[in-house]
Order: sequence, then C-alpha cells, then structure tokens
Amino acid sequence: MATLGQRIAVAVLGVCCLVWFSATLGRSLVTYDLFVPGTPTWRQVPLQQRLDQLRLAENLGTLAWSSYALALAATITALVLWRGRIRQHGYIAIAAVLMFISLLWHGWIAPTELALIGEFPSRWIAPAVERFGAIEPLIVERFFRRSPADLLDLLVAATVIVVLIVQPRRLHT
Repeated sequence: MATLGQRIAVAVLGVCCLVWFSATLGRSLVTYDLFVPGTPTWRQVPLQQRLDQLRLAENLGTLAWSSYALALAATITALVLWRGRIRQHGYIAIAAVLMFISLLWHGWIAPTELALIGEFPSRWIAPAVERFGAIEPLIVERFFRRSPADLLDLLVAATVIVVLIVQPRRLHT
C-alpha cells in the first residue's frame, strides 16, 4: 500500500501536469489568434490590443513554466519516495522518463523564453508600444521557429496525465 507521501507526490505531479497542459494550450491559442492562420503574418489589430494579448500570453507562459518546474520537482520527489517499489509501479518510471525527456526542448526554448519574459516586466500592464519592435522578432522566433516545443509539451503533459490515471506497468502484489 502506498504511503500518504507517495500518493501526494503522484497527485501533485498529476495536477501540475494538468496546469502545465492548460497553460501551454491557452498561451498558444492566445498567441496564434494574433496571426493570419497558417502564416507568421500579424492580423490587423491595434498595436495596443496586440500587446495586451501578448501580455496575457506571457502570463500564461509564466504559469506553464512554473507548473512545469513544480511537475519536475514532484517527479523527482515521487522517484525518491517510490525508489524501493518502482518495479511494481512502473507507471511512475514512465512518467519520470517523459518528464526528463521534456528537458531537452525546454532547454532549446529557454533562451527565447527568458528574453520574452524580460520584455514583459509587469504582469498587469502591457509594455510600451515602442517595445513592440524588440518583442516582435522574439514572438516570431518562439512561435514559428520553435513551435514544435509547444506540441511536444502538450503531448508529454497529456501522456503523463493518462499514464498516472491508467497506471500501466503496475504489478498488483
């Protein structure tokens, strides 16, 4: 039988993956709404509205990165707490492998993400219109040149959630 700490670690991992999935999906939807579908061409909306929408997207991005960090911490905690029983609870190992593989593309997009975060110093007020010249290439870089990372994020988060629910490779002893 699992201890309370083991159950909490797995539950926190699941909840963090749900938030990570939702925030990543929401950020993508909010950002891609600013573009002509299928192109990196901006839709015709006022610049201030564009910046407000990008601020919302960055807030969702901050939530996604925070929940991802918590999910990684919960993964490590679960591995430590379940270390003696990992063979009987293989689903935890599967979730951990998926989480650690996701570090690859998070490292790939981190420089662009950090530059974007620097352009949005306030969570409540959009940057000045003059800053759009610096923000625009970062958005295009992040969402068009590095866009596979969002799809991979969604797939990993969804898969970890399913693995934690279905619990494959779990031996009932």
